Amino acid sequence: MVTLSIIAVATTLILLTIPTRQIYKQEADLLREALEHTASRSMLTGQPMGLLIEGQSYSSAIWQNGTWRLVTRYQLPQDIYIQIDGKHPAPKDEKSPLVPAVIFDPLGHTYPVSIELARQNSVTILTLQPDGHVAIEVR
Repeated sequence: MVTLSIIAVATTLILLTIPTRQIYKQEADLLREALEHTASRSMLTGQPMGLLIEGQSYSSAIWQNGTWRLVTRYQLPQDIYIQIDGKHPAPKDEKSPLVPAVIFDPLGHTYPVSIELARQNSVTILTLQPDGHVAIEVR
């Protein structure tokens, strides 16, 4: 009986952790899609685009009339943190202009950058390649 109880508790704990891992993977996939979509849109429109990262959110932006204009915004769940090249995003000063963490050139050239999504002891690293594609590494 004791063995069956231990197995039941262990199984329950395992099943409770599965949905949160799926949500975490879903967030990494959404960020990958946002990066690739923004890179593609920049090439199609012929306008520079960027990805702004602020605290628990990221936004795609387009360069128009000498300023960055937000296009879409996505809020991460509270337990997922984001870093750019190993550093937390700097807090935005209300007086300073918007500056994207990643800028996509309309000619398809992009500086390589690593964006980390961290949740508890799990880290997913999304590395933006110069051609606009994203490589994912899970640790």
